[in-house]
Amino acid sequence: MLTGSVLGAVIVALDGTVLTIAQPTLQRDLGASFTQVQWTSTGYLIAVASLLVFAGRLGDRYGHHRLFAVGMLGFGAASAGIGCASGVGWV
Repeated sequence: MLTGSVLGAVIVALDGTVLTIAQPTLQRDLGASFTQVQWTSTGYLIAVASLLVFAGRLGDRYGHHRLFAVGMLGFGAASAGIGCASGVGWV
C-alpha cells in the first residue's frame, strides 16, 4: 500500500515538473502565448487539488486499490491525449 502511495505521489510531482520544463517548447511548437502556457500549469494544479477529496471519498466507497488503478489509467490516457494535442486549446 505504501509503495503505491509513494508511486502515485512521485508520478504527480514528476508530471508537474515535466510540464514546467516543457513550457517553452509548448509555447514555441503550439504557437501559444505566455499566459496560455501558464494556464496549462494552473489548470493541472486545479484539477489535482479539486479531485483529491473527491477521489478519497470514491476510494472509501469502491476501494482504494481499484480507484488507484482507474486513476492511473485515466492519467495515462489524458497524458497521451495531451501529447497528441494539435493546439494549446486541446492541452
